[in-house]
Amino acid sequence: MVPTDAELVKQCQRGDNRGFDGLVKRYQRQITAFCYRILGDTNLASDAAQEAFVKAYYALESFRQDASFLNWTIKIAGNTCFDMLRKNGRTKADSLDDNPNQTDQLQSEESSPEKEVIRSEGNRLLWDAIQSLPINHRTPLVLFHFHDMKLREIAEMLDKPEGTIKSSLHIARETLRRKLQGVIVEI
Repeated sequence: MVPTDAELVKQCQRGDNRGFDGLVKRYQRQITAFCYRILGDTNLASDAAQEAFVKAYYALESFRQDASFLNWTIKIAGNTCFDMLRKNGRTKADSLDDNPNQTDQLQSEESSPEKEVIRSEGNRLLWDAIQSLPINHRTPLVLFHFHDMKLREIAEMLDKPEGTIKSSLHIARETLRRKLQGVIVEI
C-alpha cells in the first residue's frame, strides 16, 4: 500500500527522513517543472526546486495536515522563484527547444519532419510569449493551465482574492491571444 502524503509527513516529523525522501521522489518532477515554467531556465529551475524542498523540510512542523503537500510546496517553490527573479533581475527565459527533457511539448501520432519543425517553432513562440508576461499574470496562468489547479487553490496559494486571480488569467490569455494572433501553435 502506498502511503499518503500526510503519512509521509508524519513519518518525517517523527524523525524518520525516509518520509520526506518519499515526498521528494513523488513531487520532484512536478516542482521542477513548475519552477522551469516560472524561471524558463533548466539550471535555475533545478536549483529553485532543490531550495524549495530544503525550505519545505525545515518548515515541515508548520505544515497543516489537512492541506495538500504538493500545493504547499508549490507555494514555497513559487516564492523561491520570485526571489530568484528579483535577485537576478530575470524576466526572459529559454525556449522549450533548449530543454530536451521538457515533457509538455506537443506530440502527434502522425508526425513528419515538416510538422515537427512547425510544432517546435509554435511551442517556442508560445513559451516565449508566456515568459514575456509579467510574473503576476504568468504564475496564475501556469498554475491553472499546466498544473490544473482550481481558482480557489491558486488564490489561497498566492494569498490573493479569487477575483484578482480571474482578472490575471483573463489579462494573461488576452495578452497571449494578441501576441500569438496568426501564429500556428498546434497542427
